Amino acid sequence: MASTFDPSELHILLVDDEEDVVEVVSHFLEQEGFNVHKAYTGTEALEKVTPDIDLIVLDIMLPEMDGYEICRRLRGRVETELIPIIFLSAKGEEDDQVKGLMMGADAYLTKPVSPQIIVAHVKAVLRRSGIEESRTLLVKNLTIFEDEYRASLDGKDLGLTLTEFELVRYLVRHPRKAFTRQQLLETIWKDAMMVTERTVDAHIKNLREKLGSFAQHIQTVRGVGYRFVEEGVPEGEVQGEVQGEV
Repeated sequence: MASTFDPSELHILLVDDEEDVVEVVSHFLEQEGFNVHKAYTGTEALEKVTPDIDLIVLDIMLPEMDGYEICRRLRGRVETELIPIIFLSAKGEEDDQVKGLMMGADAYLTKPVSPQIIVAHVKAVLRRSGIEESRTLLVKNLTIFEDEYRASLDGKDLGLTLTEFELVRYLVRHPRKAFTRQQLLETIWKDAMMVTERTVDAHIKNLREKLGSFAQHIQTVRGVGYRFVEEGVPEGEVQGEVQGEV
């Protein structure tokens, strides 16, 4: 991502059983532009941890499963072991803090703490984890150079337009997530006037033509819109049947 990252592309999971804490902290994070997801129990937290989550702010004393156990499970899974975790807890004893950090937390904050301090720690942990510094996306034989607004396939520049570049970058950054045409319009075109959902279809069509066989990774979700899947078309399925028509 950018050296001064775009919070609108980052997803924070906030886990706490105190609804007022969740609402206040989420408000400050959203003011900074972050996408905030909320969970109030340990079980709900685990259900909401997906590859899209960039950082977790995690309480320790939770119903159903405490924060320590959640941290232990996440650190034990390949797909979640690197997600940064900030403990936010009323348990302020030194032993509690040492335990949290030894279990793999990236920071430990003791309640009460101001929301501004929490936001500052979120940004600092994201910087340390390298979220800001990742300027090149590599998926199989596709390379996306974010600083240069271009992409190459097998080392050959694709000659994408700015809109095509933004489309493929956004889809690649959110693997497996299906976006409606309206969501893509609001994200890629933003305030553009006189743009319809068919505009999305036309740009996807042009993008697929430039991607050649790699286009199988950009799939049409019938009745919804589009998604990017790294594994491509499942074995035994015809590409056209997965992608549909645009």
